[in-house]
Amino acid sequence: MKYQNKVAVITGGGGMLGSAIARQLAAQGASVALADMNLDEARKRADEIVSAGGRALPLSVNVCDRESINTMVGTVREQLGEIDILVNNAGGSARSQCSLFHEAKDEVIDRIIDVNLKGPIYCIRAVVEQMVARRSGKIINIGSIVGVQGLAYCADYSAAKGGIIAITKTLAMELGEFGINVNCVSPGLVPRPDQDAESMRKTNYLRRICSADDVANVVVFLLSSEADFITGQNYVVDGGRSLGLMKRVD
Repeated sequence: MKYQNKVAVITGGGGMLGSAIARQLAAQGASVALADMNLDEARKRADEIVSAGGRALPLSVNVCDRESINTMVGTVREQLGEIDILVNNAGGSARSQCSLFHEAKDEVIDRIIDVNLKGPIYCIRAVVEQMVARRSGKIINIGSIVGVQGLAYCADYSAAKGGIIAITKTLAMELGEFGINVNCVSPGLVPRPDQDAESMRKTNYLRRICSADDVANVVVFLLSSEADFITGQNYVVDGGRSLGLMKRVD
């Protein structure tokens, strides 16, 4: 059990990717806190983990609200123990409100930056002092290939995810001497249940659909002792999509 006696917080833990990460960590012995705006979804995913023999705690959190984050972190410490792992997974691109940058509404831009950039920063600040004091800890930020190569109509989201990659590198420099690893995992397209997954086969060089577990596998590896000498890196999980232009496939 690689993560026996480890306590992990996964923001967005009620969602598809967050729950996949939580499930894999719990299966290998970790106590996992599934922190999510949607408490009902977090509870469902936590119940599944508990039914499989794991230890899971569903919690409500708004990553845009520092008080909410601090309350969540305090509850985790009280009920599970000191936090060894933080996975900043909560985020979103507001697809239904994407627009040309010069036409974007201020409130949409603010919300995208708050959730995808400021939220992870607030979460790190809430746990990092005790990690420094213990001289150990692992932090994974979930980025996006959009933060690597950009995407039209998503300037705010691109900026936020690019910022996540940058702060990953900077914090790895600052926190390394305290035994804390900071890395980023940037997925490509991972289809939601309401999307046409089959059409996504044509968007990557491996010609297959990316699953939440494909991404979770990399996250969980980076949290393991096998990755103790890896820090400040951004791992792209996109089937090669970001390598360059693709030949048209009909």
